[in-house]
Amino acid sequence: MADSPLAAPAIQPVPGRVHIVFDDAEIASSTRALRLERPGGKDLVFVPLDDVHPGILEASETSRDDDGPGVAHFYNIKTLTADGVDEAWYYPYAEGPFAPIRDLLTFGGDRIRVEVTEV
Repeated sequence: MADSPLAAPAIQPVPGRVHIVFDDAEIASSTRALRLERPGGKDLVFVPLDDVHPGILEASETSRDDDGPGVAHFYNIKTLTADGVDEAWYYPYAEGPFAPIRDLLTFGGDRIRVEVTEV
């Protein structure tokens, strides 16, 4: 039996303002966020680097190859009250149907919360 090709991703703008919260503190706020819907997995919300509060991201040496968008490069989150190792990442080489999320950041981990408010 042949492998079935990956379904085209559903990438849509998120209506409203997206707030990324880490350890109960807002670390990003964006009206330019995109949502990547992943069948069978948790949706990811991506925001431009310019919409992340300055000085909280530190480049990590971690990378991971993900089916679809390709190689993910990670950041550590560093705030005055907490650190989050490899809890932010981006896909610098995403192409084809994943091109809209190229170089946008997404976040994950137990202390990350995504909130959406009306503009």
